Amino acid sequence: MKTIVLFTLSITFFVFTSCQKEGFYEGDHFFVKNAGAEMPVYVKGNVASGTFIVFLHGGPGGNASLPSFMPVSKELENDYAFAYWDQRGSGLSMGNPDKSTFTVEQFVADLDLVIETIRMRYNNPRIVFYGISWGGALGSAYLSTGNYQEKVDGFICMDSGHNLVEGLPKSVVFVKNYAQQQIDKGVDVDYWIEARDWCATVPDMTVVDNYFKYDAYLTNTNAYRFNPDQEVEGPEVGALGTMNSYLSLALFFNGQYLAERFNILKLNLSDDMERIKIPSLVIWGRHDGVNTIEMGFDAYNSIGGPDFTNKEMVILENSAHEGYMEEQDLFIATFREFVNSL
Repeated sequence: MKTIVLFTLSITFFVFTSCQKEGFYEGDHFFVKNAGAEMPVYVKGNVASGTFIVFLHGGPGGNASLPSFMPVSKELENDYAFAYWDQRGSGLSMGNPDKSTFTVEQFVADLDLVIETIRMRYNNPRIVFYGISWGGALGSAYLSTGNYQEKVDGFICMDSGHNLVEGLPKSVVFVKNYAQQQIDKGVDVDYWIEARDWCATVPDMTVVDNYFKYDAYLTNTNAYRFNPDQEVEGPEVGALGTMNSYLSLALFFNGQYLAERFNILKLNLSDDMERIKIPSLVIWGRHDGVNTIEMGFDAYNSIGGPDFTNKEMVILENSAHEGYMEEQDLFIATFREFVNSL
């Protein structure tokens, strides 16, 4: 009887996944191979528009594959093509890259190959960077390098970690203040006293062990989602879809290897960003505790320098680090207005 039940369940699973399969395989894809890494790029959306949004995911060690199933992505794909690139050591990327290749310069070189491939494969489309968190930093590094910015038509920089030397201490203060709020409310008092007192020592955030200790506290705050109880629209693919698409469980483990070996704690691109002279949009959550609003103003002021005017900043007043979900409608409208103005 047990064998029959398992067989019946298998048939049911097969029929269900077969019915669901088509929606998970839309679009085009290619691989970029460089310095030991084999990195997938998935292209979805309105290729005929002639505008490609190159999505630069966060991390380091995040992925672009899962965000490609976000409702906000699917909505914008009606207007533009999106190129979802999983960076080396991240997401569904493969190969066996040596840890010596985990440098900002190497990631910039990888990104340039992605751009060149898109230009050749799709007949020189208009290219816009859309970088979130670490992705915003990577976009800034690329656009500040040589004449690379000549290949890009616009830059959307969202909640970026472009200057961790100045930004991380501000995030530590955010954690300390959050801890005090929880203590005042009588919530998990012993834990938050420990967190508050550690943050009060003003730890050196260029020390890796300090970073991981701080990060453990940070994940228990509302640094990422201003209102943790808010219902938001996440990826339209669950565990079943992960097993029935090009996704795999590697999404959730691959980046851990990179995160422990790619040290960007001394990253400071603020001065370099003055060289960026392309139309730019800075989007920031007012309540972001990862990269605080002060760093949003720093990004805006740094891009192109003080005399550069082809830039704008939009603050999402009810968002933290995930404003693309927290204030989805405003984000989409802001995104479209900028891209359509190029």
